[in-house]
Amino acid sequence: MDKEERAEKEERVTLFTVRPIWVDLAPAIFSVQVIIYAIFLIRSEVGKGNPVMETLQVLMMQLAAAMAVATGTTLIILQGVDFVMFLTQRYLKRIDREREAAKAEGIAEGKVEGKVEERELWIAWNNRRLEAEAKGEKFNEPPPTETQHLTE
Repeated sequence: MDKEERAEKEERVTLFTVRPIWVDLAPAIFSVQVIIYAIFLIRSEVGKGNPVMETLQVLMMQLAAAMAVATGTTLIILQGVDFVMFLTQRYLKRIDREREAAKAEGIAEGKVEGKVEERELWIAWNNRRLEAEAKGEKFNEPPPTETQHLTE
């Protein structure tokens, strides 16, 4: 995913402070909530046997209140999804930072181990050289080099 696509996905709509994809989905969520409530309300009012005009008045008053609630719950749903996505992104960034820190620490430990091994090679080479000198023997072993260290 390139930077333009990511910027487009991260873009916010000022009025709702949600991503544009949710703005397209919000009317559907809102409508489903209102329609479900209207179905239950109509069944309830028709079951009471009230006259049509009274049923319509009750329906309009109840739906007005239901629409306010549906607007709130729609925004809560969208913000909740966005909040979960936000938390997920923070968690993934933290995991990445921890991996980078562990990698850096492993590299640092590797450098220390490499220096210790290199020093041990030189000490061993020097000990063999001193033993040969003490015995009066000729010592023609070349000193350890980094290439020798890497091949061992």
